[in-house]
Amino acid sequence: MKRSLYGPALILTAVLAGALLVPWAAGEKPDRIRAAHPVHAAQGVTCEKCHPAATSQTGTDDLLPTMDTCAECHDVADEETCQQCHTNPAVAAAVPRVTTRVQKFSHAGHLGQGTDCAACHGSAAKGEPQLPEKALCRRCHETASGRADCAVCHAESETLHPATHTAQWLALHAAEARVDEGRCLVCHTQTDCQECHAGDNVRPRVHPLNFAYDHALDARGGEATCSACHEDAQFCQGCHLAHYVMPENHSRADWVVSLTGGRHMEEAQFDLESCVACHDGGQASPVCARCHGR
Repeated sequence: MKRSLYGPALILTAVLAGALLVPWAAGEKPDRIRAAHPVHAAQGVTCEKCHPAATSQTGTDDLLPTMDTCAECHDVADEETCQQCHTNPAVAAAVPRVTTRVQKFSHAGHLGQGTDCAACHGSAAKGEPQLPEKALCRRCHETASGRADCAVCHAESETLHPATHTAQWLALHAAEARVDEGRCLVCHTQTDCQECHAGDNVRPRVHPLNFAYDHALDARGGEATCSACHEDAQFCQGCHLAHYVMPENHSRADWVVSLTGGRHMEEAQFDLESCVACHDGGQASPVCARCHGR
């Protein structure tokens, strides 16, 4: 009796990983897919031989190999042949095939741009083939802000929010961002954060309204926390220079003396790190360059 080697139900991710469990009758062993990709790759079998992706225009296409595909090389009537990939071929057809994925995704379009299978799915020879994550898509699709590129493959009806984005996410996301900001940047940019966190009288803000007057205390106690958003020291300098905010010793009459350098030269020789905390451009700093950049 003929049985489908990749019978209805082999979810692609599990097929590639080689660890799929499918429903089975009481007392029957579950079916698992063996590491078939490295074996086929070693025999020179290409991805296209089993997965008809070259003509696929939509993510709903079923690109898993059928029994007829396997029959081109294997005797599908022989159960021992099925066992080369299936640990229990008798239950291989127990799960329906999954065909609903990213609705507008076009394999043909990507292949037409010169993208090969391994670029998105990994090496078949190493048993890596898997469904690509969003972070991998960002290698080519960089316009994450506003999800402009997402619409190329995702339909408006698709839910793109991660499972973590529940009703409580607004209150919980800060902790997640501190642990792994990179996961946020897959979809969001710093501009997205600032739209809410810079705030106004309507949208929520991180800092209270009087923060400009007392933020120095927080900055001294947690500079690393500040740098999570304000990565460039120029952000601080823009305000401090405009409003003449500077350390107290900068107002000394002998702070700058054209011939001897004055007190600031002595301070720099003693504790240069304090100077570069604000003047990180060295002689190119707007303040330093007036004299030192000449």
